Amino acid sequence: MGLYSGPLAADVLRSGGGYAVSLIERAVAELAGLLDRLYSESLAAFDVAFGFERGGSEDVARHAKEAERLRAAIVDKAVEYLARFQPMARELRRITAYMEASYDLFRVARYALEAARLEARIPGGCEESLKRLREVAETAREMLEDSYRALRREDPELTERVLDLDEHVDRAYLRGLDELVIREELGRCEVAKLLILRHLERIADHAVYIASSAYYVARGRRLTVD
Repeated sequence: MGLYSGPLAADVLRSGGGYAVSLIERAVAELAGLLDRLYSESLAAFDVAFGFERGGSEDVARHAKEAERLRAAIVDKAVEYLARFQPMARELRRITAYMEASYDLFRVARYALEAARLEARIPGGCEESLKRLREVAETAREMLEDSYRALRREDPELTERVLDLDEHVDRAYLRGLDELVIREELGRCEVAKLLILRHLERIADHAVYIASSAYYVARGRRLTVD
């Protein structure tokens, strides 16, 4: 049995393949809608975890759980559409990129949850130390926004901006590691700061991966990421 059979095959033949193209476009649009919802949940988890919005770790957990559910739905539907429609060229790249980005956004939500749980367990008196992470968190958030905008707009130029911002996050993380090497002892606040900084560094990396997927959709080739 071919890819299209019965009434669907007849419709495809009558339309010269236009109906099949319409189905693929609708499938991609459905995936994009799910991905938009996943992005919103991941960004909400990030915002609560890093103090851009009010809430606690239970709120982050709720967003992360919904992000996980949406990610599973995207993968299931992407696999189904790849098998049913066997898309080519840009449509194939879109579906592949959306499936890859769903994992990155899910991981963003999970790292946000881990950071929120860690911060909930930090003893009092660490507020001043953690305030220094605000700029890094703002940069990571900007990277998430730019990378997702690049993916949905299929704008390869935005990927360069994401890569530039990633260097700032990497340098902040490396400075934290240098402090670990220099100091003979680290207090609880410094340890907590470094752990949260590590979560931000990983979130920034996933933003880079999303930007790389955007470049792949637009240019048809993979962007080399260190």
